[in-house]
Amino acid sequence: MNSPLIHSLLGTALGDSLGLPSEGMSRSRIAKRWKGPLKQRFLFGRGMLSDDTEHTILVSQSLLLGDSDPTAFQKKLAGKLRWWFAALPAGIGLATAKAILKLWIGFPPGRNGVFSAGNGPVMRAPILGVYFANDSGLRSEFVKASTVLTHTDPKAFEAAMMAADCAAFATNREIRKDVILDRMKEVAASPEWHQPLQQIETSLAEGASVQQFAYEMGFSKGVSGYAVHTMSMVLFAWLRHRGDFSTIVSEVIACGGDTDSVAAIVGGIAGAETADFNPEWLGKLSDHPYTVDYLTRLGTALAESVEGGPMKPPSVANWLIIPRNIVFFLTVLIHGFRRIFPPY
Repeated sequence: MNSPLIHSLLGTALGDSLGLPSEGMSRSRIAKRWKGPLKQRFLFGRGMLSDDTEHTILVSQSLLLGDSDPTAFQKKLAGKLRWWFAALPAGIGLATAKAILKLWIGFPPGRNGVFSAGNGPVMRAPILGVYFANDSGLRSEFVKASTVLTHTDPKAFEAAMMAADCAAFATNREIRKDVILDRMKEVAASPEWHQPLQQIETSLAEGASVQQFAYEMGFSKGVSGYAVHTMSMVLFAWLRHRGDFSTIVSEVIACGGDTDSVAAIVGGIAGAETADFNPEWLGKLSDHPYTVDYLTRLGTALAESVEGGPMKPPSVANWLIIPRNIVFFLTVLIHGFRRIFPPY
């Protein structure tokens, strides 16, 4: 099946896996460490997935179980986040960890979030934008339900809503930048968005590169995990290189910082409007139990449910998750140890 939902899931996974090895590194060190074109390099030339893709998968599964009701969806997602946390994932954000611990000790879903504007809700949003591409009301309700499960800062919701709306625009092939930017301004109620959105307009008009935009935004050491910074970079890179998935992902990763999250979010958006993925990137994405085949089956189930088909996520080998997480954690430690050595 040729579906934006499948492509968004694969785009998220590719951005996440390609950005993971350089997470937390500066732009200059990434350039010194790896020469040549971007490729999968997390474990023996293969790519693995972090929490960015895992949360997208949990959202997708919850959509299929929530019967198009935001409250039911939120409860399903809360349950899945609890058990995801119990499987000892590596690299979980502090705000997300606190919020899930509050779920475990009895806080009801929706009242357990913490005041933070981290990237958690933003990385869960693109698939919601694709799924509800033709229903802005439900799109907003489901993004809100997903956001408050972990983050309560209004900027977190605004960034997540922007990501979802961009994904909806991508799905519907909206090409007018002024329409997209006007919607971003409408969503971005907090004053912290004023300068970034103004800079995006200016840099797009001047034909600036992604690297130049990062410099103008003060991201010389990389894009932070602050939702305003992340979504500003995502929006600019997507609009600057619209339709060129490989360039979009490569450019945001080259900027450094929270590379896996930024690339996963922009990958979920850009993926919704293309099936033109680098075959080597896709062929070397090797993770279990969330394989490329599983992501494809999950996207197919989502697409069928949009058309009124059965609401049931495909089966997955959950028993593999904990041993897989151990391998992932050890690999993260190896990458961390490698960073002690040059090039700096």
